[in-house]
Amino acid sequence: MDWIVCQIGAREHYALPAALHERGLLRAFLTDIWLPPDRPWSRALRAASPRLAARYSARLESARVLADTLPSIASRSVARLAPGANWSGLHADNLRFDRFAAARLHRMRAPAGGVAICYSYAAAQSLRAARSRGFAAILNQIDGGPQEAALISALAESDGARADAPPDAYWRRWREECETADMILVNSTWARDCLIAVGVPREKLAIAPLMYRPERPSAARHYPERFDADHPLTVLFLGAFSLRKGARTLLEAAAMLRGEPIRFLVVGRDELGAAAQKDYADIRFLGEVPRDETSGFYRKAHVFVLPTHSDGFALTQLEAQAHGLPAIVSPRCGDVVLDGASGLLLPDQNAASLRDALLWALRHPQRLAAMSARAISRAADFTPEAVIAQLRETGREALRRRNSAAGA
Repeated sequence: MDWIVCQIGAREHYALPAALHERGLLRAFLTDIWLPPDRPWSRALRAASPRLAARYSARLESARVLADTLPSIASRSVARLAPGANWSGLHADNLRFDRFAAARLHRMRAPAGGVAICYSYAAAQSLRAARSRGFAAILNQIDGGPQEAALISALAESDGARADAPPDAYWRRWREECETADMILVNSTWARDCLIAVGVPREKLAIAPLMYRPERPSAARHYPERFDADHPLTVLFLGAFSLRKGARTLLEAAAMLRGEPIRFLVVGRDELGAAAQKDYADIRFLGEVPRDETSGFYRKAHVFVLPTHSDGFALTQLEAQAHGLPAIVSPRCGDVVLDGASGLLLPDQNAASLRDALLWALRHPQRLAAMSARAISRAADFTPEAVIAQLRETGREALRRRNSAAGA
């Protein structure tokens, strides 16, 4: 089975194409921006922007990579390369990459067992091109689609914020992607259910989680006999501190827990501007940090929290588990945490549920120690080998559906 991967951006640090390449399964990788460090013009661009510096993976050094680098960079303003880009700019970038990938796919012919996997919102033309050249076509859906968008818009409005909704054309093209694809891959039960709720056929959906392999093995944590003012429970939130990720829930829970020996570390972009307020003395807002520094924060914490309202997967919870960190998370993300074994699943997306879970952690440090050991073994279920096996099964089903449609 030969694979083509069409991916805009550096999603999951290129884990999927890299894992396929390392197993001899990657025929070609199509992406928008690719900046190998050994080229002078590339070095200059990498030096100019940390975000651009991330557009390369040494794991794909010997792979066949087709990129639209300079035109893609030229088409973007400085604002598009920064956080908080608007929907029209994002949609334009997706359309541009989709045209580029489709043009390259039209020049290829699928071998027997050829599969193309294209990431959602930048795949309508690419999927059609792949199928026209004999590939089975898989849409890799990155989130919960319009159901998630509606949920987040309602959340923003209830918080008094402006709901920044995608244009109608965004969802029309997404519907085209869903109809064209032979199979649709999602990363969680939550994302699958979101798509079913808006009419995507269940039989067209397959679940495969994200993959993760830690840079070095972790050992189970040692916890104090009790948490107190000298040894407070340290709670880590890592990622964009946004309404969608449950930032307001965390702030409200922290207010309820004032006076308890608990301190919070928030590592990531503060989209609510909470750091500028004086109401959160027990919360340290540390801002964004380079990826290679995140391990240090996982090691400093006693528990990880992610009270997200909706995530396609949320790789941070898997990283936390791999570091031996019990996780307290919403069930509206990837199916990683084993409730009561490697962490806790929140019964509701509200501050009271998070408060209760943190109070339980505060009072049961030795249970956290047992959860730490289970978290490490749980992370082993998400190795590249395990996930690629699931992906290949989805590829076989896509080929079966493709061949069945061709023979109809």
